[in-house]
Amino acid sequence: MTKSHTNVRYQRLPAQQSTRVFEAAARHLSFTVAASELAMTQSGVSKQIKGLESFLGVSLFVRSGQKISLTSAGLLFHNRCVQALDCLQQAVDEIQGEEGQLRLQAPPTFAARWLIPRMEKLKQSHPKLDLHIETTWLRTIRDRIQAESNELVIHACVNYPFDNLQAELLRRETLFVMVSPDYMARHGQISGPQDLLNKTLIHTRLDGHIHWEGWAKAMGEEQLDTDKGYEFETLDMALSAAESGIGVLVCDMIYALDSLQNGRLVIPFKMPLVTGLSYLLLSHPNSSYQSLQDNYRSWLKQQIALDHKKMQRLLLCLDLNPDDCTDAF
Repeated sequence: MTKSHTNVRYQRLPAQQSTRVFEAAARHLSFTVAASELAMTQSGVSKQIKGLESFLGVSLFVRSGQKISLTSAGLLFHNRCVQALDCLQQAVDEIQGEEGQLRLQAPPTFAARWLIPRMEKLKQSHPKLDLHIETTWLRTIRDRIQAESNELVIHACVNYPFDNLQAELLRRETLFVMVSPDYMARHGQISGPQDLLNKTLIHTRLDGHIHWEGWAKAMGEEQLDTDKGYEFETLDMALSAAESGIGVLVCDMIYALDSLQNGRLVIPFKMPLVTGLSYLLLSHPNSSYQSLQDNYRSWLKQQIALDHKKMQRLLLCLDLNPDDCTDAF
């Protein structure tokens, strides 16, 4: 077990520069190559090594003509130097948020429809970030979530009543009725809520019919039978069904921006925006990956804000009020 020196002063350590020079020379077994790597002269490398050997009181290299090799003391010191420098580099990377493995739990539709299309942007912004995505297929809006210190969790819910994790609001769903032009061509135009009474509704199965129920309640449409229609496992599947002309869907607009822009889906009549579930970002309260998480959190918020602007522009084009969306994100 490595002995800890946390409670004592480090009085017997060589200079950091000589340690870095030694590590490079020992790795390459060449003062010339080490000098090139560190942008030093060969005589400068030799001087640093001699100073280090004088400090330690041992020879670190065996010099044989133009070749060098490590002594037993040199091999031991090199192994310890690598461990120490690796430890320092990891600490710097974690503090600066430059690299490291970050796990993300996300709803399947968020992963498929929103995150995956932006992975290249994430890679460009944080090339050293090792992001592992886990989709939470069976998670419901009422679940108590568990997270490790290197995990972030995106959780859709009405609220999160538990205090085991830090919770931050990312956005709220912005719900609209959506349908394909092909469906209306076959089943009749939808000019208002009353026209939905004889239409096929599309639902997601896991959390029941909460989106249609919430929309109908907000619209004061008591006659709409929100129990009827088709059920699908995920919102991604439900969206695909709506795009294919199977029925009418109440959907969070952020997932349908492309389909609305290219005309695969339309909002069939002018309606107020209805807010739905909250998307929370949950994290461990005592994470040692804080800087890494903060960097990803900032990127996530930036991307969501860009979509908010796209949504506002699209609402203007659809002659709907973009100010209704101000509190949605």
